[in-house]
Amino acid sequence: MAHTEASFAALHGTPGFDDIDTVLPVVDAVNAYLVGAIRKEISVLRAERVTGMDEKQWQRAAAPYLGRMLATGHYPTLSKVVQDAAHPDAETTFDAGLDYLLDGIAARIAR
Repeated sequence: MAHTEASFAALHGTPGFDDIDTVLPVVDAVNAYLVGAIRKEISVLRAERVTGMDEKQWQRAAAPYLGRMLATGHYPTLSKVVQDAAHPDAETTFDAGLDYLLDGIAARIAR
């Protein structure tokens, strides 16, 4: 994936990023996270366009099937996600994931 001069300039020379070989994988990781988030958003928009249903409508339509599937007891983790998870909006989810990624990078650099 192509790296932009701005990505390098933003990191190179800052504490912990003196070595270009440290900067490259960090830029790659952040770029990969961004591409993944964009692809996920595109997939959601395509699904809405194809089905004609937004997320809430799709959830209501899928609820009976999901309820039967969870009632089998074969999917305890999925059951916990459906029943107990907070299900924040896309922006909150993106921000939290980026925070985890950046925290992990910071911890790695600190070693």
